[in-house]
Amino acid sequence: MHRLEKRGWLKSEWGVSEANQRAKYYQLTAAGKAQLSRERDRWSQLVGAIGRIMNPAGNE
Repeated sequence: MHRLEKRGWLKSEWGVSEANQRAKYYQLTAAGKAQLSRERDRWSQLVGAIGRIMNPAGNE
């Protein structure tokens, strides 16, 4: 989480939980949302490539 904060993808703030305990809350920044979108695209490409390798004829 600290690494994501350093990169500007998350922001955090301290608050109080429902159990009345001190808790740190995280939120995606605009840059974090953009990075998440890029990572989803990369993941989809990887899954597609593995699918083509595992099922080269397209048979299901």
